[in-house]
Amino acid sequence: MKFGKYFDLTAYSRRVSYFLTRCRLVFRYPVKVIIRVDSFRIIFVVSSMLEYRLRARESYNREMVTMYWLRTVVSGRDVVYDVGANVGAYSLYAGKKLAKFSGKVYAFEPAYFNFLSLCRNIAINQVNDTVVPYPLAFGGSSTAAKFFLSSTIEGSALHGLGEPVSEGNTFVPKFQQGVFVTSLDEFVLNRNVDFPNHIKIDVDGSEGEILAGMESVMRDKRMKSIMIEINGDLSQGEFERSIISSGFDEVMVEKWPNGNTFNKLFVRRQ
Repeated sequence: MKFGKYFDLTAYSRRVSYFLTRCRLVFRYPVKVIIRVDSFRIIFVVSSMLEYRLRARESYNREMVTMYWLRTVVSGRDVVYDVGANVGAYSLYAGKKLAKFSGKVYAFEPAYFNFLSLCRNIAINQVNDTVVPYPLAFGGSSTAAKFFLSSTIEGSALHGLGEPVSEGNTFVPKFQQGVFVTSLDEFVLNRNVDFPNHIKIDVDGSEGEILAGMESVMRDKRMKSIMIEINGDLSQGEFERSIISSGFDEVMVEKWPNGNTFNKLFVRRQ
């Protein structure tokens, strides 16, 4: 509704709401944010402006290939692994979608502050029967390692496993965290977990090690799709060739605005 030429009540209300949210977050008061996407009502409890803007407000609009994958490829009683779940935006969407079909989502996030937000978001959305969080990192084999955090702000990314390097760039870590690393091939052998039908990988530079540790999983016909963020400078086409040689076709690509990074969707060849 507008009053006069220069006053837009809706826009004014949004600015006031944004200002109040920013004030609360500056003083470290968590804020509940409700996002409506498709037929779902998804709630985030955010503790930083980064988490508010990038994860809650922008996740469902900024990664179109990821959303196509969730909307079109993932369905029914499928099992989804979200590797590098951050605070859980895509795990929550998948959890809402699969809940009525008894599907399952495994959300993996090793950074301690993001894992807290992930668990809190799962709880407030009441999807813990569908979405199971794990504070694990994946790699080529099982080992104890250091996880170098580029930031300790909720919702942040670009951390480094084993060394303070993310997507080929060295950084000064804000914190060093111990983390247990395992391979996906080893993880799925546990009798208390479900084998994945779909895997999303978004780990900012460790994709090569993860793919090396999931060769058996990729060859298994139960695996239907892989949604992965790939840095072209690191991959040089090697990551794509590994996935394609395991029986998948590259069906969609989305380039990030800056740098040489892509979201790529691979679907099992018929």
